[in-house]
Amino acid sequence: MRAGIFPQGVIDKLKGQKVIWLHTVSVGEAQAAGALVRNLKQEYPGSFLLISTVTKTGNEIAQRLIGPEGLVIYSPLDIGFAVRRAVNLIKPRLFIIAETEIWPNLIINLAKKGVAVVLVNGRISRNSFRGYRIIRPFLKEVLRSFSLFCMQTKKDAQRIVSLGAEENKVKVTGNMKFDIQLPVTPPTLTLRRAGNYQLPDLGLPGEEKLFIAGSTHRGEEKIILQAYRELIKSRPDLRLLIAPRHIERTQEVERLIERFGFESQRVSELIFNAQRTTNNERPILILDTIGQLKNLYALAGLVFIGGSLIRHGGQNPIEPAVFSKPILFGPYMSNFSNVARAFLNKKAAMVVKDAQQLKNICLRLLEDPVLRKELGERAKEVVRENKGATFKNTELIRRWINES
Repeated sequence: MRAGIFPQGVIDKLKGQKVIWLHTVSVGEAQAAGALVRNLKQEYPGSFLLISTVTKTGNEIAQRLIGPEGLVIYSPLDIGFAVRRAVNLIKPRLFIIAETEIWPNLIINLAKKGVAVVLVNGRISRNSFRGYRIIRPFLKEVLRSFSLFCMQTKKDAQRIVSLGAEENKVKVTGNMKFDIQLPVTPPTLTLRRAGNYQLPDLGLPGEEKLFIAGSTHRGEEKIILQAYRELIKSRPDLRLLIAPRHIERTQEVERLIERFGFESQRVSELIFNAQRTTNNERPILILDTIGQLKNLYALAGLVFIGGSLIRHGGQNPIEPAVFSKPILFGPYMSNFSNVARAFLNKKAAMVVKDAQQLKNICLRLLEDPVLRKELGERAKEVVRENKGATFKNTELIRRWINES
C-alpha cells in the first residue's frame, strides 16, 4: 500500500464508492478524529469512509473507529508515482487531514484532480513554525492547494497565514481532542464492558489508591519509580500502573521495575488469564494493550501524563480530565502547549520537574482529598469549556461534501 499498490480486496471495496478520505498519522490524531468520523457517518450515510494512517497503533485505533463498513489503509509514501496510483484508485470526493501533516505530493496531486483538501484540528508548534519558515517559498504552493484550514487557535491561524495560506480559507474552530467521548459511567474494578473495551479487574481493594503514569517514554519510568519507592514508605495503600506510550517497550519497563526491587504484572495477563502471574499481592501494573488507557483513567486516584519529564513534548491530558482526575505533568508539554496552558490557567493541573517534586505533590494530594477533588473538578470544567470544535469543523466541511 505504501507504494500505491493495493490488494484486490481493497480495490473491490472501493469500486463505485463516494469516498471521504481522512488522513491521520498516529494514535493521538486518530482518537481526536473519532467524533468527526461519527458525525460524517451519521450525516453522509451515502459516502464511504476511508482512513489512512502511518503507524501500526494508529491503524488499529482507526479500525475500531471506522468499523467494518469503512476501510483503513496505510498512507502511500509521498512520492509522485505512489500518490498518483493511490489517488487514481481511491478517487476521493474529499480529503481531510487531521492536525498539520504536510504531504506535498499527495496534496498537490489531489488539488490537480479537483479534490477539496481540508485541514482539521490544525496546529503549528513554535518549533515546526521555525522549520516551515525555511521552506516557505516551496510551502506556499502546497498551502494554496488547500480548500479550508480549521485551526485550533488564533496563533495557529496566524502562523499558517504567514506561511502562505490564503487568509479567507482559514478558520479558528478549536481543538477536537476536547470532544473525546468516554463511558458515561466510570467502570467498576471488575471485568466489564465500557464502550468497546473490556476493563480488567486490577485486583485493587477498595481502600487502595491507583496512581497511573500514562503514555510514558524512555527515561521517565526511572523518575516515576524513584518517586513511587519513596511514596509507599508513607502511603503503602498506593498502587502504580505504568502505561508505556509504545507497548513494545514492555519488557524494558519490566526489567527496570525489577532493578528497583519491585515485581510487575502485565494487564494483558489479567485480561486473558484472569489471574496473577506473580505471588506478590501488590505488583506494579504495566498496561501492554492498545486502546484501554483512556478508560482505565476512570480507576485512577492520581494521574501523571508522560512525555513531559523529558524533552519529548508531552502527551494528551484531556482523557483523565473527563473523569475529573487530578493531573500532573512535567515541564515539557510543547506538543500540547495550548492544552497544557488551558489547564494551568484554570489551576486544573500541577507541574512537576523531577522525582522529588513528583513525590511531594503526590503525597500532598493523597493527604488532602479536598484539594484532589477540586483539581479534578477544575480539569473536567476545562474540557467542558473547550468542547465544540468537531461540530464547527463538520459544519464547515459540509460545503465541500455537498459541492463534490
